[in-house]
Amino acid sequence: MDAKTSIEITRTLLHNAIEMNMNKEIVFKISQRMDQYIVEYYVKYGGLKGGTEEEKNQ
Repeated sequence: MDAKTSIEITRTLLHNAIEMNMNKEIVFKISQRMDQYIVEYYVKYGGLKGGTEEEKNQ
């Protein structure tokens, strides 16, 4: 499964956990996992697209 799909699935799980008023520790662990997937995505795909002109020229 690629990083983008993992982020989307985890986002849905996190949203559902919050809506169901699950234990804060569970919500926190899901959130941490999502953060890991986001970091993996940015490492793999080179970060943000766009930015300032200085960032584009580097």
